Amino acid sequence: MLVGAFAVMASVAPGTSVRAGTHVTASNQRASQAPAATCGQAVVPLGSASTYAALSGTTVTSTGATALTGDIGVSPGSAVTGFPPGTYSGTKNVANAASATAESDLTTAFNTAAARSNCAVSVAGNIGGQTLTPGLYKSTSSLAVSSGDLTLSGGGNPNGVFVFQVASALTTTSGRAVVLSNGAQAGNVYWEVGSSVTIGTTSMVQGTLMSYASITMLAGSHLNGRALARTGDVTLSASAIIVPTVSTATTHDVTFTESGLTLGTGWAATFDGVQQSSTTKTLVFTVVDGSYHFAMEVTPGFTTSPLTGTIPVSGAAAAQTITYTPNAAGTFTVAFTEFGLVSGTSWSVTLHGVQKTSTALTLGFTEINGTTSYTVGSSDGYTVSPSSGSLTVNGITVNQAITFTTMDSSGGNPSPGSSSPLGISSWGWALIAIAIVGGIAAVGAGAVMMRRRNRAT
Repeated sequence: MLVGAFAVMASVAPGTSVRAGTHVTASNQRASQAPAATCGQAVVPLGSASTYAALSGTTVTSTGATALTGDIGVSPGSAVTGFPPGTYSGTKNVANAASATAESDLTTAFNTAAARSNCAVSVAGNIGGQTLTPGLYKSTSSLAVSSGDLTLSGGGNPNGVFVFQVASALTTTSGRAVVLSNGAQAGNVYWEVGSSVTIGTTSMVQGTLMSYASITMLAGSHLNGRALARTGDVTLSASAIIVPTVSTATTHDVTFTESGLTLGTGWAATFDGVQQSSTTKTLVFTVVDGSYHFAMEVTPGFTTSPLTGTIPVSGAAAAQTITYTPNAAGTFTVAFTEFGLVSGTSWSVTLHGVQKTSTALTLGFTEINGTTSYTVGSSDGYTVSPSSGSLTVNGITVNQAITFTTMDSSGGNPSPGSSSPLGISSWGWALIAIAIVGGIAAVGAGAVMMRRRNRAT
């Protein structure tokens, strides 16, 4: 079984890249990957609703200096208030044929997005601090961006589409942002929300919001997308909405083909920061022209060649063959798998005097039977456990987990039970202090009793 890539892990660390086929929760470890070759999403057809910055089934209300770049509309409701002082650059359609058609097209788009199921990725709770790549993301309850910014990475493909299915409410807290990177475009991001949306004060969000009920944008919030509410109000407060445009780019496939593995053996590659894994012969990434770094995950029992490299893409598809050679008889794989680092962070291990460095999840060595020592290199901003130790190879693959924990601002471990230089935890010192105070009190009480007895005699 492929170490790291196919291990069952609980969740995804903030900053981790995730592709379709991966289960994502709101904790602090990386996730297992599944094949994503057929997981691409098509754009959601908005029809005439595509030109609207704000569209509501009841009322569009604004306070303060709201600025909309696009149309504004209401149907079947008939109330638009707060313009002026709010402004809009397009057309205002209130309870007319145009707004009715736009609402009908919104309903179609909403239902189309809600019905998708191809390679759905489970998400839950707070997804702030994570990095997601194009695909379909499904929440069976509410979703929030609250403990860090959410990054949507195109993975080098500006045509990549993100669809979020949120069964209940979508919320961003004050100052939080949805950030685009690696070619991702706001016009290719869609949020289908089963109840209401709340965008926090000064929060910045990317993509089209399609809410069954209401949409509320608090003071100073910004949306690079559309606020489209089927049955509820759109409420704005000195907010800005810009209807995005989409630039279509020419993309090319980069195909990795493995040679030497037994059919069904798992293998994985990280390409331009995006990981895929498979049990078939090929892995395919889609990117625009450029030069891209790749790193292969270690497959126990095999030597991988090449393990890392760079692939140029210029006007045509590219290919890379990865050769797996069984380890020599009497040698075995020692695999170190890290947990806790932000994706792309370099780390290193020295085993038997040989140092290896990687930005991938796993580092692998080939060793003969016996006991050997290892040390783990430090990584800025993290503590590491264990930082050193010894391993015994005895005829099978050896796996060693390495955990990196983020330091607090003072450079120490933030956990409440952190240890002092003497190796005693803060809880231990507290217990010692209590015992000392209790002892002093007992001695004092005893002295008072002795005085009383003396006086009595």
